[in-house]
Amino acid sequence: MKKHKNRIRQFCIPFLPLLLLMVGCNKNNYVNDTSFNENWSFYKGEVKNAETYEFDDSQWRKLDLPHDWAIEEPFDRKYNARTGGLPVYGTGWYRKHFTVKKEHLGKLVSIEFDGAMNNAHVWVNGQFAGERPYGYIGFEVDITPYLKYDEDNVIAVRLQPEDLAARWYTGAGIYRNVRLKINHKLHIPQYGTYITTPTVNNNQATICVQTSISNQNKQEKSAILITEIIDPSGDKINEAISNIVIQSGTTGIVTQNISVNKPELWDIYKPKLYKAISYIKLNNKIVDKYISDFGIREIDFSANKGFLLNGKPTKLNGVCMHHDMGPLGAAINYRAKERQMEIMKNMGVNALRTSHNPPLTGTTGNL
Repeated sequence: MKKHKNRIRQFCIPFLPLLLLMVGCNKNNYVNDTSFNENWSFYKGEVKNAETYEFDDSQWRKLDLPHDWAIEEPFDRKYNARTGGLPVYGTGWYRKHFTVKKEHLGKLVSIEFDGAMNNAHVWVNGQFAGERPYGYIGFEVDITPYLKYDEDNVIAVRLQPEDLAARWYTGAGIYRNVRLKINHKLHIPQYGTYITTPTVNNNQATICVQTSISNQNKQEKSAILITEIIDPSGDKINEAISNIVIQSGTTGIVTQNISVNKPELWDIYKPKLYKAISYIKLNNKIVDKYISDFGIREIDFSANKGFLLNGKPTKLNGVCMHHDMGPLGAAINYRAKERQMEIMKNMGVNALRTSHNPPLTGTTGNL
């Protein structure tokens, strides 16, 4: 889905207030996204024909993702000191057997990787399905054309990180989460909402929700987009309803402005979060549902007062932090990330630079 048009903004500034600009989006489709982390087979090294369906992986190591093969190896002076004296390079193979029910025939089926380090190549049932050279940004592979429904399928992933490709510890392997995604052909793609708060005061705020809607049907589709606003207590407080027409093979963007009375403002120490729940209704059936977390806040910079959050001068006490978790390696561990944040906050940190690459989507926003 990331191949479709969306409203992602990429930028780099020295420090970001924790959670201030992080908008987490959790996809909850008509068919829910499911974890694809369990029951993989792994082999470290070169091997011929491992991408084929018939290949026998019964003697390979069994494991669950996320996985960092480099942290498992002994330290050695022969390895680059900048990457911790660990073998972050080489070739690693991952394979997994899975089934998709025939009831999903006609939908879009994909595998989403939050991160794979790196030079990833992906095959499904022996057919090449996609690749991603960069290890820090997630990617999604459409596997619809290669599937056998109600039968055994095999996905094979080859990673080939290179030596001297980084000057810090990167880890190696499928070190972030993987999900199986099944979507209607009319759906909101991942990162398909862009939410801003153009006007904010203590009495009222305006929420601007821009929603990308992808139509992969062969015909134009007329549907209804419903966006509900849920307050921090879990109560629905407002909604917007729009009639939409999306041309075949395109992604349209729908803009909705929704008012919120007496908003609970997001603050560094009281990070109140709202939810925007987006539904697509087609022929009186909900075919997609997408949940976006966001905060209502006002930010400004002044030559005399510096950074202002909700009209109040706020000093940014920031640090840089890499994606790895010390001796635990790079394989994502939520409790370890939470502990890192707790330590940072206890020492007075309220801003974070995720040096030098994008962090796992949602990690910072959920802490």
